Amino acid sequence: MNQVTIELWLWLGHELKNDFECPSEMRSIKIENVEDGTTIRKLLSDLAGRYPPISTRVFDIEIQNLYPDVVINYNDRVINPHEVYDRILKDGDKITLIPLAGGG
Repeated sequence: MNQVTIELWLWLGHELKNDFECPSEMRSIKIENVEDGTTIRKLLSDLAGRYPPISTRVFDIEIQNLYPDVVINYNDRVINPHEVYDRILKDGDKITLIPLAGGG
């Protein structure tokens, strides 16, 4: 069993209830125990299945991908989701999900 940190920088604090620590409305954190061999895609799919706000704003269960306006950060590095989805999680890994910022 491995422990992985999931951090969401998406205004979901009040919707994720007590399962996530919410230091602010914008930031939600959860330590998740995952089985050996769990991929990032599997973790995100499992979270989306348990938490409707994640399935509607972060990870689309039907197509098994992040929504286009969400960026994934793996162990404090921005990585292309196509490269990271099948990565097997290790104890101590950190997954951060942040909204894609735009502007001018």
